[in-house]
Amino acid sequence: MILLAGGTGHLGSALVQRLTARGMGVRVLSRNPSRARASVREGVEIVTGDVRVAASLTDALAGVETVISAVTGFGPGGDGPRKVDLEGNANLIGAATAAGVKHFILISIHGAAANHAMELYRAKFMAEERLRASGLEWTIIRPTVFMELWAGIIGDPLLKTGTATVFGRGGNAINFVSVQDVARFIERAIVDPTLRGRTLDVGGPQNLSVNGLVEIIAESNGRQAKARHIPVAALRLGAFALRPFRPDIAGLLQAAVLMDTTDMRFDSARVAANPQVGATQVAEIVPPKISIPITA
Repeated sequence: MILLAGGTGHLGSALVQRLTARGMGVRVLSRNPSRARASVREGVEIVTGDVRVAASLTDALAGVETVISAVTGFGPGGDGPRKVDLEGNANLIGAATAAGVKHFILISIHGAAANHAMELYRAKFMAEERLRASGLEWTIIRPTVFMELWAGIIGDPLLKTGTATVFGRGGNAINFVSVQDVARFIERAIVDPTLRGRTLDVGGPQNLSVNGLVEIIAESNGRQAKARHIPVAALRLGAFALRPFRPDIAGLLQAAVLMDTTDMRFDSARVAANPQVGATQVAEIVPPKISIPITA
């Protein structure tokens, strides 16, 4: 049995589909099972549990051999990286250790580091350290930016209003990876023992600017590539002003600044050298005339 924490987002949904198609038993951990059922396919078990509350995890781990943690507190309305990405993962790692789980797969983030400017990257790195020290067999997977998420963020306004909103200049090269390719890699990590005890970065085949993403979505839908740019200075000011009151939104604004000003490329040769992972292009996940939902 596989316990999946974070099974209702872009990655979780793709992963559930792949694992169940392979005949693997999947159990999705959720704070609100009735709400989760709307996005989790029939036949998949949903159990009540909250990574923020260690005592709630014991029953969910009964009979589980593999835990996959794809949880995050980052995003609008989220509880924040410290509570979820660090403390929540620490609770889940501790409970998995106590339950005798054989293998723990942690979905981290490409570039996670102790001294990173963003709390999310620091929290993911500290969770990695907890896992390495746990005594469990482990695999850490560090994907780059999810293309499905950003195709929705950029594409929905473009398709609905004719103009995309771009945070910053939009010219910085960013590596986008499909959740389908990340899910395929996680599936491989479950069955391939040679991937245990390894930290693995997973990226997509393209380093593409946000402006380039606008152009691809527009071309796929027969639209003009029109965009409204929010200056980096305004993003920085907004992040500073909102941090005491809306740290979730402040974090998003800070992320937008970093995406526009820091090196977020990935060596595409590493993708080509690993054909088992897959190499989905952005244009492949932007179907014409269909609006892409914005979900975390």
